[in-house]
Amino acid sequence: MDWKECIREAKLSGYGGVEVNFDGRFDLDCTEVTLKELKKTANENGIKIVSVYSRQQWKTPISSKNRKTRDCGIKTLERLIEIAGYLQAPTILTIPGAVDNSILSQEKEIVAYQDAYERVKDAISGLAPKAESAGVILALENVPNKFLMSPLEFKRMIEEIGSKVVGCHFDVANCIYYQGIPEDWIRILGKHIKAIHLKDYKVAVGNLNGFCDIFEGDINWDAVCRAIAETGYDGALISEVLPAFRHHPEVLWKTASVAIDCIMADIVRYAV
Repeated sequence: MDWKECIREAKLSGYGGVEVNFDGRFDLDCTEVTLKELKKTANENGIKIVSVYSRQQWKTPISSKNRKTRDCGIKTLERLIEIAGYLQAPTILTIPGAVDNSILSQEKEIVAYQDAYERVKDAISGLAPKAESAGVILALENVPNKFLMSPLEFKRMIEEIGSKVVGCHFDVANCIYYQGIPEDWIRILGKHIKAIHLKDYKVAVGNLNGFCDIFEGDINWDAVCRAIAETGYDGALISEVLPAFRHHPEVLWKTASVAIDCIMADIVRYAV
């Protein structure tokens, strides 16, 4: 749908914010005029832009063996820092490179694990001062990249970088997709979590087709809500439910909104 209609629908469906992907209706080269219009429309509808993202990060991973590819990945994040700063979006969904980027890139590349670790740490460390100047956080997401596959390792990466503007964009369903236990990740990462993606996953499916609507899969939401409450997290809860329904797609985001309301209520209840 038209992006202005999307923002209006978000408001009508009970959302307080949206995450904007700059690889669709918008692109990384969009003008300041476009960004100004986006910000104005969001403000008029009482919608905050809580996070920005671009799938370009999968095509030019900051872990790549190729220096030019890594430089393109860094430039992508530099542009997202500019965009987030202008839109006053608190977080940038940041892909922390990949050992295997084939899930969302047609140009498959396998990178040695230790090399990926050092390259990602160097790249994010170099970008942190720019993010701090813009007042935004580089939030590394746990994605299907065969990298940073344990919460202790993820926490170690963030703490080795040692910047207050580098944290985690935690995806609950991506965690269980990789046989992780979300509530463990949440407790271990704790205050490092700066944004949360909500969707669900059916373990028996065992592949990408297992992602599903919130409460439809195998995530232990009671345990997840308890863990979130324990950490004192007060950032955004962002629905990332795919794919869209073939008929009446509005049911998808409206259902997700109701589900998030339930999750918020449980977090508040467990926090008392």
